[in-house]
Amino acid sequence: MKKIFTFIFALILSFNVKAQCPLTEAIDFTATDCYGEETINLFEILDRGQHVLIDFYFYSCSPCQQAVPHVIEAYEAFGCNQHDVFFMEITPFDSDELAQWWAEHYGVPYPTISRDGGGFEIDEMYQVPQYPTLVLIAPNREILLGDIYPVESAQTIIDALKAFGIEEHSCDETPEANPSVEITLGEVTTTTIEATFTPNDDCASYHLLADVHSNMEMWSGMMGVSIEDLVVQWGLEKTSEYTHTWEDFAPNTEYTVYALPKDADGNVGDLITTTVTTESMGGTGVSVIDLEVIVVNDSTVRTIATPNEETASYHYGLMEKTYFDSIGEAAAVQYFREDPYVFYEVDDWTWSPLTTNTEFVAIATGQNAAGEWGETTIVHFKTTGGEGCAEYMINNLKIYPNPATSYINITSDREEESEIKIFDMTGRCVKNIIVNDLRNVTVNIDDLEKGIYVINIKGNNRKLVVE
Repeated sequence: MKKIFTFIFALILSFNVKAQCPLTEAIDFTATDCYGEETINLFEILDRGQHVLIDFYFYSCSPCQQAVPHVIEAYEAFGCNQHDVFFMEITPFDSDELAQWWAEHYGVPYPTISRDGGGFEIDEMYQVPQYPTLVLIAPNREILLGDIYPVESAQTIIDALKAFGIEEHSCDETPEANPSVEITLGEVTTTTIEATFTPNDDCASYHLLADVHSNMEMWSGMMGVSIEDLVVQWGLEKTSEYTHTWEDFAPNTEYTVYALPKDADGNVGDLITTTVTTESMGGTGVSVIDLEVIVVNDSTVRTIATPNEETASYHYGLMEKTYFDSIGEAAAVQYFREDPYVFYEVDDWTWSPLTTNTEFVAIATGQNAAGEWGETTIVHFKTTGGEGCAEYMINNLKIYPNPATSYINITSDREEESEIKIFDMTGRCVKNIIVNDLRNVTVNIDDLEKGIYVINIKGNNRKLVVE
């Protein structure tokens, strides 16, 4: 009898002495409601931006019985779990049957987790000292309140939550959509990046893109649009989970992966980003590029550039020998080193059309992983055919961006009429433009399919990649 009396006295004391959950950071849990209908994961709720209010109770607890109508009223004041706060209750001692009786007797509209659904283990995790204990958890997993006490009215709970900037909402108010996309990185190599995009329930569609962030900032400034606009304009649009692999990226380079979500009404969510660096390439030895030149016919030449294992990146191209002789070998090599288009692996390329019966120089120069320039490969050759044409090399010719998507810029020192031709890989001319001044030209390529093209400007050939 003495033992029983002592237990009862201690229990009564626990109802009257204020205590609270001692934790400062939430512990994740997964549980099942007392009806076996809903699986609840704490961190999933927090990750979607909601606060969580947990009411720890047991059915025969008199203060718990007095508090539950106030908790229900607060639940309704904050939008019935559809807005900034998610309410739930946990009983560590009661079975599913008793928890169901409690929920139906008091009209509890939010999830109830019983002993059978994992309530006892959660209670132990949170070291609950008395009942009821109302714990408030922020989306960042911080425990804001270890107990809201005493629960004299619903206003007690409402005031406690509003003190943290949590706003009230009506239950019939449509919750504001919060479209988002989770980006999960997959395999990353020297030249490829794989990423999986998983939209949330509020996301009806999204655009995805990957590029060097400084490039995106540059184009954003030049075009007078936001990075979000560029993601929409240049990126792929998807509506469900999707895995994409980008190819032909530069080794040892940091890229930013973008995802821009939209809800069903077309409202744009926050731009989601993650960064990833491609694997390094090359060694610390001397970079050497093997360059094979094959004269196919009068105006067509095939080149095969093969870097050695020490090469991290390289540049190469063709130049008419007359121009090569006029500027000297050192200037010619530097010209290609400054070319914005960079190669990393074996490149097998056909140059056409070239000027017939003309001497050319093929030049290749590469760097190792330490950024040191290696040996320069120079191959002299001559096209066959007639007496040739009066075409000339254009000094300071620049074509950018490369790769390109919507347009390209062409700059040179030539202030005269010029013909610009763009050929596809079959040799078909897909664009022919006459300009009066070649010093600063913009060419629209929106109508070109993704692929590799050759730009010919009075016999000067350049490779163009259209993304």
